[in-house]
Parts: sequence; C-alpha cells; structure tokens
Amino acid sequence: MYFTPLTKDRLTEIIDTKSQAIIKYYISKALFAEPEPMHDLREVSFRVPNEHIEQWIAQSIGGRRIGSGSYPIDLLNPSETFGADIAIVTAKTNRLGNLTLGLSGEKSIGQKFSDTEWSEDNQSLDQLFNNREIYKIAENSNNIFYKKFSSITNDYENLQKIYYFFVIIHSEENKFYLFGLDVNYQVKQDIGKPLVKGSGKEVKNVILDNFIQKKFGEVVTYKSKKRMELRLRTKFLVENNFCITFNIDKNRELISLRDLSQSEIKDLYIKESVEQFNKVNEL
Repeated sequence: MYFTPLTKDRLTEIIDTKSQAIIKYYISKALFAEPEPMHDLREVSFRVPNEHIEQWIAQSIGGRRIGSGSYPIDLLNPSETFGADIAIVTAKTNRLGNLTLGLSGEKSIGQKFSDTEWSEDNQSLDQLFNNREIYKIAENSNNIFYKKFSSITNDYENLQKIYYFFVIIHSEENKFYLFGLDVNYQVKQDIGKPLVKGSGKEVKNVILDNFIQKKFGEVVTYKSKKRMELRLRTKFLVENNFCITFNIDKNRELISLRDLSQSEIKDLYIKESVEQFNKVNEL
C-alpha cells in the first residue's frame, strides 16, 4: 500500500501537546475573525484557507512551508527528515449531522493536464476510458503518483518520511479531526485489481488498488477531472481512534450588527477580543 494510517500514538508524537496548544491558539484566532450569524447559527461554517492550515502545522512542529503550486509537499520539519502535504476535507454526515460511512471530500494526489501523458502509446485519457482500458488507466495513474516524489528526494537529501496530514471538518459537531497517513513513496506498488466505480456502460471513474485499505478510504482516477483523488472514511477513523479531535465551538449568538450603534459595535469588538484572549491563556 502507498498509504498507511498513523496510529494516534504515532500522530501525537509528531503533533505533541505543545503542537496541539499552538493549533488551539490558531483556532481561537480563526473563530474571532468569523462573521456573526444573523438568522440561523448554521449560516457560518468553520472555514480556514489551506495555506493558513499549512502555516498552523508548520508553526506547531517548528518547521517551515516550502514549495508552491504543484510541489508534492507543503512543509518540512526542522531537521528536514520528514515532509508533509496538508489538506482540508469535509466529513460525510447525515441530515442530523452525524458521521456516516460515506467518503469525505477529496484530496487531489496526482494530476496531468495533458491527456497524452496518461499513456505510452499516445492514447488520451478519454480514449483509455472510452476503450475501457481499466488496467492501463490504473498503470499510468500509478506511474504518475510514483514519479511525483522524485523531485523531493533530489531536493532534500536528508528526507526519510513523507506524511499526508488531513484536517477533516465536522461542522455540525463544531469539531475537526486531525489525521495522518504515512506515504510509502520509495517502493512502487503493483497495480493490483482496479475496479470500475459506479454502474452503466460508460466508464467514468476507476478505483485504484494498493493505495489505501478500503476501510480507511478510497483512491479514484476520474475521467472528467483528469486526476486522482483520495477520500477518507471519517466515521471509521474517528471511532477507531486514529484522529486528534479539536473543538471549534463558537458559542455564537444571533445578532444583526446593522441594528447596533457604532459604540455598541466597538464594545462588542472589545468583548470578543477579551474572550478570545482568555481562551488562548487557558491553553
């Protein structure tokens, strides 16, 4: 397998108690910046830009952000012995807000914008799908993923490990879960037994084998998106203690700032500032 979930014990060795305190500090800052809901508490969901989360993790481990755009990893630890790619995904929930067995939102793990790069015999990715060339799609997906890390090992000679860290948002419960995968980037995996996702005559998606165990998630190559995506089974990960849980409870009240005077808005700002300051001091 390319991906092996980190146990919670291993994850907390990397994201230790001080790291977690730093992340809680950033959560407090992010919540302070959220707009107040006016009519329904569900109007405002917890949202943080991906590059901010990257900086949260970099600060929490004392590392630094690197690369840009399509570079395979986002940050390095201080000794440059491990690198990490950071992603934010949403948990799959039911109408009551409870976690379900469904897959999370996606994390792109490989993409090529030129169709011909998916095949050595100059067939486009669309042609491979149209011709139901499942094994060729899987083979080239595998090649693309394996090759993407070659530049990292050339750039950073001390690198020993690569991780994927996921912030899995569960807005209905005012929580997010931090989860990690150990990436086996040094050994190319066999194609195994790829499967067609969905039903019908037209092949649109292929489930790749030997990336991650089914109980943890799924890796799929998509015809329309021309990329590979990883999705996680959050419910299983949470219930089987693979995650560090962070609370993002806002304790918000419904309020219309337009109905307040300017002095009341100023007083509200000061009140919120003090409350957030006190939360940080409780870390």
